[in-house]
Amino acid sequence: MLDSSDVTRLDGRAARSQRSRLAIVDALIALLQEGNVQPKIEDIAARAGVASRTVFGHYPDGEALFAAVGERQARSLEALLTPIAPGGPLAERAAAVALQRATLYEAIAPVRRAALLMEPLSPSVQATLERFRAAKRAAVLGVFAAELDAMDPARRDAAAAALGAAASWAAWDALRRQQGLSVDAARAALQHAVGALVRPG
Repeated sequence: MLDSSDVTRLDGRAARSQRSRLAIVDALIALLQEGNVQPKIEDIAARAGVASRTVFGHYPDGEALFAAVGERQARSLEALLTPIAPGGPLAERAAAVALQRATLYEAIAPVRRAALLMEPLSPSVQATLERFRAAKRAAVLGVFAAELDAMDPARRDAAAAALGAAASWAAWDALRRQQGLSVDAARAALQHAVGALVRPG
């Protein structure tokens, strides 16, 4: 039978284990944000302040670690994905979508680029990215639901597909990296695109 000292030791061990798990995940995210898109276990362990065997003890393979990173990122980005009200002037909603996406995409840029490199090789990364893509598509379609619902079916389907693409990470990355636009210029382009796609007539 456990006495109080045994319980205290077990609780302390569990708390240390949880801190180590979070430190490992945060270490990997920090390395990715710094541009190290394929950090070694030794790099992650050093940044987390743990031994390499501790990393393997908590995350026996890359899939387990990538899944934990995906969950951690999702929680940290919740504040950047607060719902935008579907009512109000179209121009204001287009501006709100553009500002939200600009803030979000700039925040996730280094980690997203690393995730795209891992996506073909990692089922957990694939699943995380697809959940995020689906959530972002649904969010932007919801903001402009009234305009989409007023269209005939053929135009609505085309506009919805184009809207999802225009507000995507891929489009933002093309504006920022391929066209070399500043954040403000890319945001203005995004605002123009989403507004034009759903503007009546």
